[in-house]
Amino acid sequence: MKRTSWRNTAFSRAPVVRIYNEYPDLITQPVTIALITDLHSTRYGRRQEVLVHALRKYNPDLILLAGDIVDDQVPLVGTREFLEGIRTLPFTRCFYVTGNHEQRTGRLDAIKKRFTSHGVTVLSGETRTVNIRGQLLEIGGVDDPTVFTPNRFVRRIPRQWERQLADCRAGLSGERYSILLTHRPELTRYYRESGFDLVVAGHAHGGQVRIPGLGRGLLAPHQGLFPRYAGGRYRLGRVTMIVSRGLCLNRLPRIFNPPELVMIHLLPD
Repeated sequence: MKRTSWRNTAFSRAPVVRIYNEYPDLITQPVTIALITDLHSTRYGRRQEVLVHALRKYNPDLILLAGDIVDDQVPLVGTREFLEGIRTLPFTRCFYVTGNHEQRTGRLDAIKKRFTSHGVTVLSGETRTVNIRGQLLEIGGVDDPTVFTPNRFVRRIPRQWERQLADCRAGLSGERYSILLTHRPELTRYYRESGFDLVVAGHAHGGQVRIPGLGRGLLAPHQGLFPRYAGGRYRLGRVTMIVSRGLCLNRLPRIFNPPELVMIHLLPD
């Protein structure tokens, strides 16, 4: 029995819900945000019923999709069912930015159009204002850096990406709580000076393998061994960054690292 229990824990494929509470000065009305990253077209039940049920339970005001919702080597059906599912949620605004795997498909424009056709706002270097029961928020978003270069490993951040981030910052009023939606968590020197209050990201898959007691994952793309920003909440000067471990169950196994759906509660202090 102990061996079975250990295996079930280590290789769990059931998504967990991880909750973060934030108490920003600029928040006067509660806002609930669902952060979803790195789905990679993974399917959670018939018509994504597991994810849709969880979202209905928490009833988020906003859904933020931080890239790699699509995968370049997995059929699109999981993504399509997910988009159809979240479209049924009442009174929920949804924003999306690309990840590196959307770029690898070679069909980036078609993917963006598909998201838009399901009522999702695609952000590519811009900031939008949303009104949640009288609470104004500013949501900015940037594409993945690989959108601007044929090199999938991106050793130097393209100037086009830097311009997108600058355009997002230019759209800030300085008077409202602001959130930057991005795929990669490791670009912290940019986020620290971004002017946003909260940065949300994914990409690292929680480090893929997590060693109990260590506190960090084993390996993440663009961070290497024992990545610093693989999943959790981080302080970057005045900026808070929340990184999701993502939902991907394709490709490599996850060990002591269950897929996760992140819920962020913005609450009045």
